[in-house]
Parts: sequence; structure tokens; C-alpha cells
Amino acid sequence: MLNFINYDKNGLLISLAGKINAENAGELSDDLIKIREKYPEGRVVIDTLDLGYISSAGLRVLLNLSKSEKEKPVLINVDASFMDILEDTGFTRLFDVHKQIKTISIDGCELIGKGANGEVYKLSEEQVVKVFKEGVPLSYVQNERDLAQNSLLYGLPTAITFAVVKIGERYGSVFELLNARSLSGTINDDPAAFDTYKDEYVRIFKMLHSTVVDVSEFPAVKDVYRGYIDDCEGWYSREEISILRNLVDSVPDRNTLIHGDFHANNIMIADNKLTLIDMGDVSAGHPVFDFLATAATQVNLVELNPEYARMHTGMPVDMIRKLWRYLIDNYFNDKTCEEKDRIEQQIRLFSKLKVALAPAVAKSLDPGVMKASVEDAKKNLIPKAYELIGAVDW
Repeated sequence: MLNFINYDKNGLLISLAGKINAENAGELSDDLIKIREKYPEGRVVIDTLDLGYISSAGLRVLLNLSKSEKEKPVLINVDASFMDILEDTGFTRLFDVHKQIKTISIDGCELIGKGANGEVYKLSEEQVVKVFKEGVPLSYVQNERDLAQNSLLYGLPTAITFAVVKIGERYGSVFELLNARSLSGTINDDPAAFDTYKDEYVRIFKMLHSTVVDVSEFPAVKDVYRGYIDDCEGWYSREEISILRNLVDSVPDRNTLIHGDFHANNIMIADNKLTLIDMGDVSAGHPVFDFLATAATQVNLVELNPEYARMHTGMPVDMIRKLWRYLIDNYFNDKTCEEKDRIEQQIRLFSKLKVALAPAVAKSLDPGVMKASVEDAKKNLIPKAYELIGAVDW
């Protein structure tokens, strides 16, 4: 019955195998209680990949488990027949259910894109698959898919995302094929395109920050940053870590959307309209967190390493700066010049927080760039953090 147990800070994973019926359901129930007493933290995830059969007695064990948990338990790798049972019995309301992952092949498929997390292959005239690098966990891929779907349902212009799939030892996400090109590539080849799309670029950024969401459907951006800070403890002293945490905590709470990596290389042009991609960092919170992420590449990275900034954003440095200036001037078009200058200086300094957290958010960075990022934070952010704590008032 219990085939595998794994436990980490994210929760408890239990794998079920074989047949569960009246003869062994009681034993399974006792085992689950003992396991949960031993590992009480986090969410329960039950992998049913190797589950061959479950009777009503087995279902009652799952029912009792759901009643004893604070959060909905998760069922993963649910096959079609088990899914029918869960739907017929109403158990889909008690569990967070994920269907069995389909395995596909990309042999002979055209490679149409490549990024930091993996490659994109054309599956058909209507669909592509984003294949993540080996080692990227299933939970990350599913989370990005879920965030993209939730964002679409709230009216954000992003691609329709379909199933999570497995390709060899890697995972992928299938989404609609957009007959599109990146905004950065378009501007890079034709600088005049800047004038065509600049206002839409600003409009989408403002649209994100005016979209009020159910915070249960998106992670809180402040929690995301607290996690980044925890992962950087080896790079900073306890006092420095405390300052970074206080800085995050001081930002006002909001229940509006944050893209998390808004720049022209993560925006596609399809049918002359802008479409957001790379939704894995979407969260809810104050717009300053979106601005600081954008400024991290369009301001700080330009100053620290112009060539890396060009590679990351897909545009020459002069165009990166031009787009940043236009965003500030027109996002805050109801502010005076003095207010814009004050807010921009806040954002520029705040953006060093993203740079400071490079060991957690950009683990593939060149070691030299990562070291320079941390040194820049120690010199230019942490000693000036007192200027920012509680200062965001827009």
C-alpha cells in the first residue's frame, strides 16, 4: 500500500501502490495517522501513479484524511479511471487533484525558442511545449502553469496553457502557439517599433497593478521575497539579513497582480497586440515589487554589467534606458516631475534588493556577476535601507 514516503519543508509526499480494499484499509488508515504524527508540517501530497485499485473502504480512508487536514490534501498522477471515481463521489471537492502526467516525444519537433529555464518546441500548428531544464521539479512546472491559467482567467493577456507533460527525465508545459515575436527582438531590429508599442507596454504594466485578485489563488510577493532572503543567509550577516527582512515587511500590502519579471523579452507581439509570457513569478502585492524587478535589469544590471543586461533583455543598452524612462514618465503621468523623480529614486534603490538576492533568484548567474551583485547590495543598499523602510507611499 504505502510504497514511498518523502518529507521536506514543502510537505509530506506519500506514494500508494497496489490494491486498497476492505482487507487492508484499516492498516492504511493506521499508517497514515502514524506518519502524519511523525511529520506534522506542510501539506500532504499523495502520489497514485502505482495505485491499481481502490474500494469504497479505501476511499473512506482518504475521506478521513481530508477531514483531519487544515489544507486540502493533494492527489497527483491520477489516471482516468480513478478520476472518474473521484468525480462521481464528489471527492474532487475534498482534494486538489492532478491528473496523471502524459509522456510525449519531441523527436523531429522544431526548436523555436530557448531561454534560461529551457527550450520551446513546436508540437503542431496550434501548440508548442516549453521543456524545462533537467532538475526543474514537477511542482515548479505545475505552479507556473497554474499561475498562467489564473492570470488568463483574470483577464491578463497571456497564452492559453494546457497540460503538464513529461519528456524523458524532464517536464514541460503545453501552450498555444502564438504567431508572435518578442517585443525586444522587434525593437532591436526596428527601433521605430518603440513608438508603435510603448504606450501598450505601459498600459499592460498598469493593468497588472489594477487587477484585484483573490489572494488565495496567488502567492504573496512579500512571502516570496522572505523566502529569497532565507536562501541567502550564507551570503550576509545576521544583521544584514534582518535589515533586508525589515525592508520587505515595511512595504504596504496590496491584493493586485505582480508579474515578477516584466521586461520586453518576456512580452510577445501577436496580431499587433502584446502578450505576457513566463508567468512563473506571478504573485500578488504592491507594484513596487514589479518595478524593482524591472529596474534590476533595466537600471542596475545595465550599470553592473551592460553586456549581460543586453543579453538578458534582448535590446541594446540605449534602448533599455529609453524604455525605462518612458515607463516611469507615463506610468506616473498624474505625478509632478518632482514626485516622479522621488519615486524613481526609491525604485532604483529598491531594485538593489533583487540584485542583493541574486544567489537565490539567479543561481545560473556567472559567479563574478553574483559576487558583484552581493557586494553592490552591501555597499549601496543595506547602509541606505533606512531611507526606504516605510517610505513607499504611492
